[in-house]
Amino acid sequence: MKRATLKDLAKALNTTIATVSRALHDHPEISDKMKERVREVARLYDYKPNTTALSLKYQRSHRLGVIFPRLAHYYVTQVITGMLQAAADSGYKLLIAESSYKPEKELEYIREFYELNVDGILILPSRKLNLHKDELEKLINPEIPFLVMDRLIEFEKLKVPTMLSNDHIGTKEGITHLIEQGYKKIAHLRGLPSSSLANARHDAYRETLLESGQEYRSEWVITCHKFSIKEGERLVTNLMTRENKPDAIFCINDIVAVGALKAVQKLGYKVPEDIGILGFSDSDLAEVTSPALSSIHQPGVRIGKKSIRLILSNINDGVDISNKNIVMKTRLVARDSTLRKG
Repeated sequence: MKRATLKDLAKALNTTIATVSRALHDHPEISDKMKERVREVARLYDYKPNTTALSLKYQRSHRLGVIFPRLAHYYVTQVITGMLQAAADSGYKLLIAESSYKPEKELEYIREFYELNVDGILILPSRKLNLHKDELEKLINPEIPFLVMDRLIEFEKLKVPTMLSNDHIGTKEGITHLIEQGYKKIAHLRGLPSSSLANARHDAYRETLLESGQEYRSEWVITCHKFSIKEGERLVTNLMTRENKPDAIFCINDIVAVGALKAVQKLGYKVPEDIGILGFSDSDLAEVTSPALSSIHQPGVRIGKKSIRLILSNINDGVDISNKNIVMKTRLVARDSTLRKG
């Protein structure tokens, strides 16, 4: 079967080859509607860019280096799914590395990616990488686009684009939901103070309580270290033995929330009647617990797609993305673990 070309796509869409090419490369001058039409026709025709020819023409490898702290995480798998889809649409391959939350490995992978002549690097950094930002800033090659996801790293001289989910607004929506459901004593199993993500969620939790006239108690804020089901279960078991017990718990992620749910059920509490449990990320776990877990949805697939398209807009079209700070919307998914009032 003859390989589909840009000319074939342009003919099917009754437009120019240049428009099709720009749409596939997410050029800002092409409308979102046209980009989606082009991608649909490209999938229909099973269009695959001729990466060998493109590499010779533009002296590019058509490879992107991507670094995650942990691959076996629901949100990360969603981001990777989106990345792979967007990369395939543009004829790019991804080199994916796992740092195991070790900043020295993150720096090592960045060096290796440069040696492999990648066209760009994307990283979802560990919280500890911020402690090595001076070394990172010296390492980053300003000629090769570098994009940071999910965490803010403020460099002294260098400007890098960021792709974030709006954890602040998502948390406020979740806490407001708990208050509207009649919960008055809301605890929080938070992440580490060194994490910008954890701080954003904690600050929004505290802010929403105070704005709503609810009580904020520091003893109801407990820091997680391992972010596991067992840790969530242990921390909540201890929390519920206190004289002044909460009636709802907002957890840093769904894994910890599952542990919290197990703990309160073992102690004989009814969910959501006696206590509400709210998670974050809206993972597959949220729908298989009993009762189903309310959670704040992070748009992982969209973040993955948008990240790839943003970095390719620089690589292929020379768009300046250094000042881009894109924040994607989150949304509350309310399920039975918090729905007292339906």
